[in-house]
Amino acid sequence: MKVKSIIFGSLVASILSTPALANYGTNNQDLPLLERGVSSTQLLAQGQSKSFSINIQEATTLKVASEHFPGATSAGNRISAVLYNAAGQQVAEASSPRGHFELVRQLQPGNYQLEVTGNALGGTKESDNNRYELHVDY
Repeated sequence: MKVKSIIFGSLVASILSTPALANYGTNNQDLPLLERGVSSTQLLAQGQSKSFSINIQEATTLKVASEHFPGATSAGNRISAVLYNAAGQQVAEASSPRGHFELVRQLQPGNYQLEVTGNALGGTKESDNNRYELHVDY
């Protein structure tokens, strides 16, 4: 009986300690790379963020703008973007209640992370109201 209690206690302790040891941070290498041009189509996931990696090779001005499909309404679509440097510090942000943010920032060489968050009023996965693309130039 005592052996079973010890084994059970060890099992419970290991289960409870596992989340504390897990790595919850996101590494830029694990993120999709956002390059010059137009991104693939993304979904506003009702408040859940989507992160991208941006690698800047030389000092430049980064410009990222969101755009909805032509003919799809963006009224009521709140979308925002936050840009972080490699140290995790916020270096720029932009937002729009109409679904079309524009982020412009002078950057030094390095790895950056762009986090996009938004909500589409009345948008479902089957509609174009919650779909967007990112236009990137640097």
